[in-house]
Amino acid sequence: MLNGEKASEEDVELNPAFKAASENKKRYRILYGGAGSGKSYFVAQEIIINMMSCGDYDYLVVRKVSRTLRHSVFKLLQTIISDHNLGDYFTVNKTEMSMICATGSTLTSSGLDDVEKLKSIANINSIWIEEASEVDESDFHQLDLRLRGNSKIRKQITLTFNPVSSQSWLKKYFFDQLIENAFILKTTYKDNEFIDPEYKKVIESLKDKDYTYYQIYGLGDWGTIGNLIYNNYEVIFELPDSFDEVINGLDFGFVNPSALTTIGLKDESVYIMKEFYKTKLTNSDLIGELKTRVNYTDDLYADSAEPARIEEIGREGFNIYPADKSVKDGIDFVKRHRLYIYYECVEFISEIGTYKYKEDRNGVVAEEPVKFKDHLMDSMRYALYTHSKNVGRYAGVKRS
Repeated sequence: MLNGEKASEEDVELNPAFKAASENKKRYRILYGGAGSGKSYFVAQEIIINMMSCGDYDYLVVRKVSRTLRHSVFKLLQTIISDHNLGDYFTVNKTEMSMICATGSTLTSSGLDDVEKLKSIANINSIWIEEASEVDESDFHQLDLRLRGNSKIRKQITLTFNPVSSQSWLKKYFFDQLIENAFILKTTYKDNEFIDPEYKKVIESLKDKDYTYYQIYGLGDWGTIGNLIYNNYEVIFELPDSFDEVINGLDFGFVNPSALTTIGLKDESVYIMKEFYKTKLTNSDLIGELKTRVNYTDDLYADSAEPARIEEIGREGFNIYPADKSVKDGIDFVKRHRLYIYYECVEFISEIGTYKYKEDRNGVVAEEPVKFKDHLMDSMRYALYTHSKNVGRYAGVKRS
């Protein structure tokens, strides 16, 4: 446990696979590889250790979109503080997503879309770019330019990501040429001594589901994902002022995330407006989230394999209906529509960009999608296909 007076690696169980990373002082630190390797958890632990070790750290933690930070990186940092009973040593501003340690070290979180907030942040000496594959090369260079001036701490930028596309600027910039001041470490789920056993099984099951996925998310190799299911979409930066209808799709999860997609329908076009994506939610937790994210008058189509959960949510007053889960027919229906995805829906954009048909080691393609990183894709399909048939309205759920 961290001790408050002086924190060090000895006070907390760090994954030994990251020992070289923790000792490295180069300006650019690239931590990449497969899913479940513990990259993000290690960096979050290290931040807390460093902030408590001395008062000279001033961290900036970023993702592409500000909204995604609250339930990912910032939540993870708070969890580590709570797990080690360090609340007395940190002043946390949940609204601003910032914190100050009793030593004087600071941390600020910001999305790259929050331009005004970024402009006001000064005197940073350590930057963490989480999900770096989301950001543009120009974003990276702007952050690099902000890491300047005198500092008692050696200035460093840490980038964490999965190597989803061999066409990524990250590969061209850091891997296809020699960058003297860069440290690169690849890790996979096999390097994580603390991995959730159930999630480990999910990753290993990719060997049989789709070998390309296993290479990327299991082995952490650069890949090019072919046989994509959807190409009928574009990312937009503004939404219409109004919609003909708003509907929602919900895929239940616990170890896997619960996934909610809010969809606006207007003039035969489909707008992906909002998303919610979080693990370890009980039904009570989920209902609390729905109350802040879903209008009671809008239809909500949920995974029909969970009738008890649907019933409980329905009793809270939501217009919730069991979804028609037909995969092939549902996908075919979605393909017939142009999808406009609001840029803040970064998890949705990530999923749709890698959502593919199964393919074995010999390149034989099946007609069914890979069951991995598909929860928002399922929730979208539930909503659009079921709503089109009015199945939910007639199936109904008994409410009391």
